[in-house]
Amino acid sequence: MKINENFSKLEQNYIFNDLKIQVERQKERGEEIIDLGIGDVKLPIFPLITSAMKKACDDLSDKKSFLGYPPAQGYPFLREKIAQNYLLEGANLNSDEIFITDGAKGQLGNVLELFGNGAKVLFLSPCYPAGAEANLLYGNDVTFLSGNQENSFIPYPPYAKNYDLIYICSPNNPTGSAFDHENLKEWIIYAQNTGAIIIYDGAYSAFLPDGYPKSIYAISGAKNCAIEIRSFSKSLGFTGIRCGFTVVPNQLKNYNQLWKRRIGCRFNGVSYVTQKGAEAIFCAKGKEEVKKRINFYKTNAEILKIALKNKNLWYNNTVSSPYVFAKTPKGTTSREFCKQMLEKISVVATPGSGFLQGGEGYFRLSAFDTRENILKASDRILTL
Repeated sequence: MKINENFSKLEQNYIFNDLKIQVERQKERGEEIIDLGIGDVKLPIFPLITSAMKKACDDLSDKKSFLGYPPAQGYPFLREKIAQNYLLEGANLNSDEIFITDGAKGQLGNVLELFGNGAKVLFLSPCYPAGAEANLLYGNDVTFLSGNQENSFIPYPPYAKNYDLIYICSPNNPTGSAFDHENLKEWIIYAQNTGAIIIYDGAYSAFLPDGYPKSIYAISGAKNCAIEIRSFSKSLGFTGIRCGFTVVPNQLKNYNQLWKRRIGCRFNGVSYVTQKGAEAIFCAKGKEEVKKRINFYKTNAEILKIALKNKNLWYNNTVSSPYVFAKTPKGTTSREFCKQMLEKISVVATPGSGFLQGGEGYFRLSAFDTRENILKASDRILTL
C-alpha cells in the first residue's frame, strides 16, 4: 500500500509543534518562559458559560432530559442564535445554512471534500499554515499571493489569472490586517467573474472594530461565491473545548446539500454540553463579557507594540487583532531572531517563515496572556 506522497511537500514538523518542543526544552533549564508564540488563550472561560455547561451536564444525568448523539449539523437552539447574531452583523442567513463544528482549524481542510482533488487554490499570505498544508495533502495546486508593508498586507486580486478556491482570512493571522467593505467587494467581484469559491476564515472576526465587516455575507454577492468558517476558540476561550461553525449558503450551487450529506457520514456532531456553553454567550451580559475580554487582549497587543517601538522594530499597526506582527532586525532571519528571544530573554515568538510565503523577515507575538506576563515580556524585549 502506498503512502500519500504529498506529505513530502510539507515541512517535517508543523510550526506550532516545533514551538512546543522548544518551550519544553527551555523549561527543563528551570527558566520562567513567557509563551507569546502559540496563540492559546490564558484567561479562564466565563462563569456564564461554565454555569450553562454544568446545567447541561445535569440534563444528561436525568432520564427525562438525557440526549444521545447530537445532530450532525448542530442543535437548532445554537444555530438559531448564530443566525440572529448574523442579522446584527448585516447578514441574513437561515439556520439551515449554519453547521456547528469542533473549531475552525479542521474545517479549513475538511471543506475540500466538497471539491475533490487537483483544484487550483490561491492563498493570500502570509497566512495560517493549516489550510495551505491541507490543500497540499489533497494534491491541490497551491499558489500564494503575498501582501506586504506597502499594501498593508491586503493584496489585490490577480485579475489575469483564475483559481478554483481562494482562502481569505480577516483579520489576518498573522499580520492582523483587516479587509474593509471595499476590499472584500473587490474579491467577491473577482470570484464571481472567474467562478472561484472563497473560503473565508473569520476565526478572529470578534476582534474587528466597528466599521469593518465581521462577515463576508455583509457584502452583496457573497452568498453566491463564499463559504465562511468561524471559531469560538479565542472570543469565548474555547481552545480546550472546541466549537465553531461553518456557513454554506443555499445560493452557493448545491454545496449546502452536499455538505449536509458529507457531515452525515463523517461527523457525529459537537456535544450538547459544549453547544449549551456556546449558546449562553448570545445574551446582553454574555456579549458584554466577550467585548471586555477582547478589549483586554487588544490592550495587551498595544503594550507589546510600545516595547517594539522603543526598540525601533517595525510592526503592523492594526487595531483588529490579538497578534502583533513585527519585522526582525535587518540581516536577521525570523527563526534566528525568535531563537535569540527564547535564549536571551525567555520569550517565545513565532517566526514569520512559519506563515509561508511573505512571512520571512517577520515574527508574531500573541497577546493572549495575563497582563502581568505581557508587562514582563515587554520589559524583557527592551533588554534585547
